[in-house]
Amino acid sequence: MNYPPDLLEEWLIGCKGATIELDHSGAPAPFGDGFDPCILGEGSLNEFDLEDELTEAISKQYGVKESRIALTFGAQNSNYLFIHACVEGGKKVAIEMPTYTPIFAVAGALHGKPMVFRRTRAHDFTIPIDNVKKLMGRGAGAIAITNIHNPSAKQLSDDELRELLEVAAKKDLMVLCDETFREMSYVKPSSAVCRIADNGISTCGTSKLWGLGGLRVGWLIGPEEVAEKVIAAREYSSGHPAVRSMSVAIRAISKKKWFRDRALRIARENIPVLKDWLLEEKRLRVKFPDGALMFLAQLPKGVDDVEFATRLFKGYNTAVCPGTYFGAKGSIRVTFSCARGDFEVGLRQISSILDMML
Repeated sequence: MNYPPDLLEEWLIGCKGATIELDHSGAPAPFGDGFDPCILGEGSLNEFDLEDELTEAISKQYGVKESRIALTFGAQNSNYLFIHACVEGGKKVAIEMPTYTPIFAVAGALHGKPMVFRRTRAHDFTIPIDNVKKLMGRGAGAIAITNIHNPSAKQLSDDELRELLEVAAKKDLMVLCDETFREMSYVKPSSAVCRIADNGISTCGTSKLWGLGGLRVGWLIGPEEVAEKVIAAREYSSGHPAVRSMSVAIRAISKKKWFRDRALRIARENIPVLKDWLLEEKRLRVKFPDGALMFLAQLPKGVDDVEFATRLFKGYNTAVCPGTYFGAKGSIRVTFSCARGDFEVGLRQISSILDMML
């Protein structure tokens, strides 16, 4: 196995300490807004009891049997464990592009260069079903997507998801869907794929909606046999999630509505800023988000996204993510989980860098 460097992670680390952070896609940590992470009697907590309690909480949220749930160390770990334990050897994974690149890298390291189907701006970043069918005909062993899509913030409808799942089921393929942004939809969230069809595999964690990525708590929901394989792989590789992390996650999941309302409040504060800016800034082609706290902006022809983001960081200490690190060369992913004032300043700085480069 050969794992390439995680260039997105390296970029985020390199931008640590930015004055204006337009590179972090999750909601900010909730502690200053009234969420209490303190756990009484922590020393007496039992990891096995907490696993049962956390699994029960997730079961109630999704309306699925507990036996279909595998606890993991975050959504990214869920994706890894599924690809590692549940994709048949010798089979490649068909993956959307652009996408959250760790999924692509893991599939490549474990099963060879992934098959790619492109979600394009010209087609509003929908799933190209005909292209997916071609890849299945060439022997794909599984399909991997994100919903809400990272980095475009496109939400797939239940009908679109059902069509993909039905097409995959005809070839006896499972569809892995990273749903870390799903509950951050501005309207009613689309259904979890695990609720739509038996071959739907949903992964999520406490990072994006909850702003609690440091807990490293996640879950996978699918058929019982898939959950069993993922749990076994996790136990052999990593053991059990941390006691304190599970305790805080149980409390957070029980307050999901509070966390969703909080994320949508941040979006409502910043979306008017984005709309006003786009009325004047005509040099970028922006996919307006369906949810989450981010958008994808296509830079003018000839402007390199890594150079642009580097100039923005060095010139203003403001961070955005180059689209290259998602497979969207020539674009930047801009987030707005920050305060409204910082977002306003950051957008003006983006325009200033465009002035310099054009």
